[in-house]
Amino acid sequence: MVGSQKSKGMIPRRMNVYRAIRRGNILRTVAGREPFYWVDQKPGVVEFGTKFARWAVDATLLSESTTVLSVGLGEDVSFETELINRFGCSVFGFDPTPASRQYITRTVTDPRFRTFAYAVADHDGTLTFNLPPEASADLVNASAVADYGTGRTTIKTLPCLTLAGARQLCNIETLDILKLDIEGAEYAVLEQALANNWLAGVSQLLVEFHHFLPGLDAAQTKHCIAAVRQAGFDIAWIGRTNHDYLFTRTASVRHTTS
Repeated sequence: MVGSQKSKGMIPRRMNVYRAIRRGNILRTVAGREPFYWVDQKPGVVEFGTKFARWAVDATLLSESTTVLSVGLGEDVSFETELINRFGCSVFGFDPTPASRQYITRTVTDPRFRTFAYAVADHDGTLTFNLPPEASADLVNASAVADYGTGRTTIKTLPCLTLAGARQLCNIETLDILKLDIEGAEYAVLEQALANNWLAGVSQLLVEFHHFLPGLDAAQTKHCIAAVRQAGFDIAWIGRTNHDYLFTRTASVRHTTS
């Protein structure tokens, strides 16, 4: 796992350059296919989790009273587990996909980590999830949004809730950290949440943007990031893939945003 010592060793400027040249991101940016933002990482921002589930948070804001809502657990909860072990945070996790549920049943035992077999979407009801094609580099993460065409067969139709419904199910009054890794559904979820002020009180927002999936594009990510920033969030960290973002905002902003 990646702790604060290793994270601080990655100088922000060096990380920005790494992201720019990785997989030709600079060329993709010029072509309009990849958003790119220069980030001056704050001293308190550190990374946690394994290589394939690595996220960053401002650790100076974490304590036993911190409440985390993590949507999209997949088959790696090292990030969430480390927040619990290091800081005593309370974590509520959501993922309805069969592989994730099997993994969670085997792995999650801490009572501070409660999980629910729901997706989070822009409506209450159900979603039909599809697996990526056999030729895809990622054969695990299903999406209800990406246009995979006639690839692998549908997993199944699974239950979903809005963000407000998820918070109500968990009885979350104050939400400090929201993580969304939901395979393309983040655009609709965030649009709805911002329109209804459902992010009030949230100080840290973590999002993986999936504009690289078929049927989605960089313009959606740019528009979504602009809306998040308009709500008072600043970009505090971007991961090595250039798709994972941490947004933070101060208490004075997060409690007055409408």
